Amino acid sequence: MPANVLQEVWSLPLLSGPRGLTLAREKGWVLAWDDRGCLYLVSYLGKRQAQTCLSEGATTASCAEDGSAVAAGSKEGDVWWLAPDLSIRWQKVLTSGVLAVALDAFGRYLAVSDARGTLHVFDREGKEVNKVQIPRPFHYLAFVPAAPYLVGSSDFGLVGCLDLQGQWVWRDGLVINVGGLATSGDGGLLALACFTEGVQRYQSGGKGLGRASAGEPVRLIATSFDGRLLLAAGMAESLVLLDGGGKFLGSHRLEQPAVGVALAALGEEAFVATLDGKVVALRIQSFQV
Repeated sequence: MPANVLQEVWSLPLLSGPRGLTLAREKGWVLAWDDRGCLYLVSYLGKRQAQTCLSEGATTASCAEDGSAVAAGSKEGDVWWLAPDLSIRWQKVLTSGVLAVALDAFGRYLAVSDARGTLHVFDREGKEVNKVQIPRPFHYLAFVPAAPYLVGSSDFGLVGCLDLQGQWVWRDGLVINVGGLATSGDGGLLALACFTEGVQRYQSGGKGLGRASAGEPVRLIATSFDGRLLLAAGMAESLVLLDGGGKFLGSHRLEQPAVGVALAALGEEAFVATLDGKVVALRIQSFQV
């Protein structure tokens, strides 16, 4: 099989070193945040759409798939809901630091995981509509875009899926460290970046699909909307493409290590935040899945 080719399309410098990156795939926006607490909305063409710096310092962020809302959280417990122009709609302060935030696909609900293991769910008006205690705090959190579920993982010891009423659909105890989480659009594939253990995969219902090797420790993971393509970032400058079954498709070397990765809905482009303060778009020239 011919090697895959990831070709750089554009790069955009940020004001400071990035901390993460995600996509509003329906809208065609990239959301990045940096270590100064600044948020950036960037078009798929690399044009800056909006930018703001939150005085308390955002350490985690999320955006709705349709681009209707952005959310952020801080280690001090601040939670922000922002409009598409990144103006603040509302702000709350929790009693414990925020570890992860996730918006649903249409910007109706915001899930927030705090350091005490409480999972909060707010509506778009800022009303807390649910609160669930998790055995181990979720460090990674995502709504399933096309299903009424929320998936999450601790950094060690727990991964699972809950419905919108806070009831467990399934959960599993892990004895491996986790560095990132990604889900396909229908929740049929949940992928975890598990460092030396590679990529741990689950299907809907919680059935384990085994571990896939990327040839090196994996600390970041992204998936296409249909779950047919995975993008993994290693400890150094490498990106690795896998199919949904864990088969190696190709690799690419960056100039600097990735601190955030995402895949466009059909897997035709990859977006990476790199340690030297850039957001980089890469076109995936060819792959077979």
